Amino acid sequence: MAPPASPIIVRVIGPPTDSATLGDILLRALGLTGAITLVALLFGIVLGGLFILVRIRSPRNAFNGENSGELSLIAEPPSSRP
Repeated sequence: MAPPASPIIVRVIGPPTDSATLGDILLRALGLTGAITLVALLFGIVLGGLFILVRIRSPRNAFNGENSGELSLIAEPPSSRP
């Protein structure tokens, strides 16, 4: 006697979908890259604005603008003595 045969299973597959072309893949990749670049650009603008605000609101002293004429690093020639 032969062993019983295993049943044959047929799977019905739906209609084929549109496959992605190289152009579709590149367009999606550039879209993602553009989004990441836009987020980085906005983050840089916000961070730069914060740095400028901190700099503007910081107290003034001889090293950052106020009374900077009083601080001289130019060496003057020695005065002649008679």
